[in-house]
Amino acid sequence: MTSPEVLWRTTTASAADTERLGAEVGRLLGPGDGVALKGELGAGKTVFVRGLGRGLGIDDPEDIRSPTYLLMIEHPGPTPLLHMDAYFAERSQDLLADGGEAYLVEGGVLAVEWADRLRMTLPEAFLQVELAHLPEGGRTVRFRGDPGIWGPKVTKLLRQS
Repeated sequence: MTSPEVLWRTTTASAADTERLGAEVGRLLGPGDGVALKGELGAGKTVFVRGLGRGLGIDDPEDIRSPTYLLMIEHPGPTPLLHMDAYFAERSQDLLADGGEAYLVEGGVLAVEWADRLRMTLPEAFLQVELAHLPEGGRTVRFRGDPGIWGPKVTKLLRQS
């Protein structure tokens, strides 16, 4: 996956802030959108996805947990969320090839943790979210994506913040 230009960079002070940011982003997503998450272990990828679920209005966002060993978990809601974990890239690769991308066409949002571990390239239309630890304990969050697709959504997000 290539690294398009940074559309926005922000920081969060806590897990609750990271989840809240995810919820704000989730409210801007719709059927067919994809989010590729990158970051070290413990950077907040799953917390951010829990927020996405809240923003999408999924049935039970508290049930969102890391799908590392399950590889993929579907969360029902008005716009369903398919949550994948590519940490075990070989197994995830097969799942993505066997229907993960098709899920986007079927009206859901696909969120992929550890997306940078995949050999195959995710669609350029995915929003890339990079989370990193800050020395003082918070997180830095960078959003990258095609400005034609994500620019208006990020602008709307900035107006809401």
